[in-house]
Amino acid sequence: RGDKRWERIWLGGVVLFGLIFLCGQAYEFTSFVHEGMGLTTNLFSQSFFVLVGFHGAHVAIGVIWLSVLLVAAMTDNLGKSRATSVELAGLYWHFVDVVWIIIFTLVYLMQAVPGA
Repeated sequence: RGDKRWERIWLGGVVLFGLIFLCGQAYEFTSFVHEGMGLTTNLFSQSFFVLVGFHGAHVAIGVIWLSVLLVAAMTDNLGKSRATSVELAGLYWHFVDVVWIIIFTLVYLMQAVPGA
């Protein structure tokens, strides 16, 4: 639609919340390590660090990508002709969102089945 103001607001908001997520993840990782849970502690810790770590790496890639788009938007280099760039970044970001819902459910919400 060519609404530069909201383009910048939404891109900035997504970048900000992506960075908040990454900071929370870094805090969680360091807290677990200080409590004695490392990559080689047990199967859960291995699964946790690998799944959540790979997801965090993909979030970081998304934050970098969206930051580049935000800089382009702030310098008026992200016009209607580059709308596909924003759409592709949005598709990537939402794929990472859906993967997080699955990881969050598996790692944080599901409990071990008693007797299994």
